[in-house]
Amino acid sequence: MDEYRGRSYYGLSREVEELLTIEEEDRRSEQQYLARKRRREKERRRIARLRKRRRALLVRMAGVMFLFIAFIVLVNRLFFSNPVLKEVTVEAGTEDLAAEDFLKKNNVEIEFVTDMSEIDLDHVGEHEIILKAKGKERTSILIVQDTVSPKAVAVSGPVTVAVDGKADAALVVESVDDATDVKYTFKEEPDLSSEGTVPVTAVVTDEGGNTAEVEGELNVIVDTEAPVISGVAPLTSFLGDPISYKSEITVTDNCDKDIEVEVDNSNVDTETAGTYNVIYTASDQSGNTAQQETTLTIKEKPENYVEPEEVYALADEVLAGITTDDMTLKEKARAIYDWTRNNVGYINTSEKDSWTNGAYQGFTEGEGDCFVFFATAKALLTRAEIPNIDIVKSDTSHSSHYWSLVDVGDGWYHFDTTPRYGGGEFFLMTDDEILAYSEAHDNSHIFDRSLYPATPTTDSTIE
Repeated sequence: MDEYRGRSYYGLSREVEELLTIEEEDRRSEQQYLARKRRREKERRRIARLRKRRRALLVRMAGVMFLFIAFIVLVNRLFFSNPVLKEVTVEAGTEDLAAEDFLKKNNVEIEFVTDMSEIDLDHVGEHEIILKAKGKERTSILIVQDTVSPKAVAVSGPVTVAVDGKADAALVVESVDDATDVKYTFKEEPDLSSEGTVPVTAVVTDEGGNTAEVEGELNVIVDTEAPVISGVAPLTSFLGDPISYKSEITVTDNCDKDIEVEVDNSNVDTETAGTYNVIYTASDQSGNTAQQETTLTIKEKPENYVEPEEVYALADEVLAGITTDDMTLKEKARAIYDWTRNNVGYINTSEKDSWTNGAYQGFTEGEGDCFVFFATAKALLTRAEIPNIDIVKSDTSHSSHYWSLVDVGDGWYHFDTTPRYGGGEFFLMTDDEILAYSEAHDNSHIFDRSLYPATPTTDSTIE
């Protein structure tokens, strides 16, 4: 109380009032603080609620966006995506390639736009293939590869070559089984400088770079033997028609296997009817030369001339019914012989101005004389790719006659489809056999042997 002594009541009251004022201000400050605190808490809760709602909204939006994207992807896959593979790889020799092989999945309709018959699957390479799938044209790359090594078989004995000549590695190989083309090389180049036997290794390489090796021998000799020209026979053509001088010509040699025959037709005037000499010449690496001569007769076309294409079309129809791709030449020749014998009847008349006219008569009328039988068979043999040569009987004092020589793989043999009163079958006969028959039947098949290639002395060995 001492501190208040001496103070007046008025002074004391004022001090109390100031204290009360300070206390009131403190109270108001505290209330304001609490109020601000409540407002801040309220604002915090409001912001928290907003953030929560925003997160929920973002989650919902993300879900919607995900569903939308998934929908777009699904639609694209179903309707707009490319179902075709960018690349398809097959092994060379594939035969059953289908449009479905180019699909990523098998539940899509697809077809080739590219003409696959023009795509060679027997050679290594790449091809752009166009296909139609889901209503649109799509492109894929077809890769043809060869990963399988060739299977090669060596020849059974030595291969003869000339001293200082050129040896071909292919001659050492009897056969090769591979889907693609192959090339032949020697593992080491052989020494051909002197006579003797030289061992060699031939390497067969296919388009894929796969290899096979075969062992063989070269018999190196001094070559003095000339080539042999076969198939030289009289030729006939019409004014304005192309002339095939080499279609039936073959050349064989004891050393060289690929000899080109040269034709001297310098005396032939293709614009003038007449008979002209034609000379064939063949030379081997050692300079040995063979030469044969024949005649070319050029005639005017008859007024009713039938073009070869028309006859060949008829021949193709017949061949489609009597031959198959897997038949040998001999089997095809047999089928042609039998068909002509059984489907052409003999009457002693025909037009002999053109073999195509005779063949046309045989195909369309089914009857004719020996010229029609010969010509009909000639058309069939030619379209079957069987080498054939026309033979004309040389002594026509009693009768004329026409037949063929054919080569089914082991030399020229006589082939005559005309039935004869004396009977007999003339399918792949030797010179001796047909001349023996001719002698016994009024010279039915007498011919100038110097004009035609000689047949083997034994029957055909082709199965």
